[in-house]
Amino acid sequence: MFKTFNQLLDRLRQRAIVRTQVVYRRPVIAASRLWRHLLSQTCFIGVTGSAGKTTTKELLHAALATRFRSAKNVDSLNLLYPVARTLLSIGPRTQFHVQEVGVAQRGDFDPLMTLLKPKVGVVTNVGTDHYKAFRGLEGVAAEKGKLIACLPADGLAVLNADDDLVAAMALNCRARVVTYGLQKEAEFRAEVVRAHWPDRLTLMIHHRGNSALAQTRLLGAHQAGNVLAAVATACSLGVPLGDAVRAVSGHEPVLGRMSVHETARGITFIRDDWKAPNWSLPTAWQVMAGAKAGRKLIVLGTISDYGGDSALRYRRAVEGALGAADSVLVIGVHAKSLEAHFASSAGDRVHGFQNIRGAAKWFGEFARTGDLVLLKGSNRSDHLARLALGVDLDVRCWRTSCGRTIFCDRCLLIQEPERPRNARSYEE
Repeated sequence: MFKTFNQLLDRLRQRAIVRTQVVYRRPVIAASRLWRHLLSQTCFIGVTGSAGKTTTKELLHAALATRFRSAKNVDSLNLLYPVARTLLSIGPRTQFHVQEVGVAQRGDFDPLMTLLKPKVGVVTNVGTDHYKAFRGLEGVAAEKGKLIACLPADGLAVLNADDDLVAAMALNCRARVVTYGLQKEAEFRAEVVRAHWPDRLTLMIHHRGNSALAQTRLLGAHQAGNVLAAVATACSLGVPLGDAVRAVSGHEPVLGRMSVHETARGITFIRDDWKAPNWSLPTAWQVMAGAKAGRKLIVLGTISDYGGDSALRYRRAVEGALGAADSVLVIGVHAKSLEAHFASSAGDRVHGFQNIRGAAKWFGEFARTGDLVLLKGSNRSDHLARLALGVDLDVRCWRTSCGRTIFCDRCLLIQEPERPRNARSYEE
């Protein structure tokens, strides 16, 4: 069953961690339920969706903070235990709390909604994240739709009119419904004015005969929905359109969600390296296809949330990337086979490395001033940020698996070499 004694120890350690977590998490969750009951004057806003919920949460909080005492969760902490800890940090005078809510499997929303008791619900879109758990868009929509279904009659639902599965959530909603969109008729509507790099996303937003130009710091036309969701929610809760637009316009991209990393060598990275579900790849490729730069390089790490043959999925991903960039760098177990597969059709445009250390060495010789590089991967598996950080920093951590979910930018181990297996762990 276990190939090595170390694998057995790792499995036992994981089980011990899970049991320990259950023991110390229960009191925190119980305490948060009691505290939530005392926060009767705080309006709780749940933000969910397969993509864009973290950005929407940040933009919405910025808009609400122009008029109200507002709070929000940190980073992307959106499952039950992190939400419970966040609730315990909210002061009784807080008027609005914006809470991102996520799922990993069926049933995750039930205890979340019981704890949070949101009065406002915002849904960005429905994609095939967590494919193994939900097996399709309808399963994802059913779970995320629980946020809208649980809202009280005096609550507010803010829905994406351009996504049919999101729009359909209005049928199972007692609260007032506000819609936003670019393609279909909606109460808050917008047109994309500019979106191609080096330009940032600029929108003209319309609502009830009023218009406002949102000159954001975000990248890509696909982020227009996040801006509209935040503006629509804030305005529906009492923030004037002009104030909401000004607040979202000054907000920088969330790290790892199409954020920009400039280097001293004049190489620019667009970091979309938090996660890489298969359904999100075409959107990332579109951003690069429309960008204006001397050379364009796409770095592809681990793809997640797909069904079927993995080799075929990666081949299609590389095909899409080749249509958007001059060169493609693939890192991971499929890298060498992909390089060989595309050798005849793409020449030397596809480069494959099984680990990021080898890729970083190659990149240091390949890259030049004026290059635009997109990092697309799963941070938990790849930690692609090291490729960008290594341009200016002496990166010494080249671990292929560290188990950490934080970005390397925030990790103290970034300049600490990996210890031999028989050395004491840094966690000990």
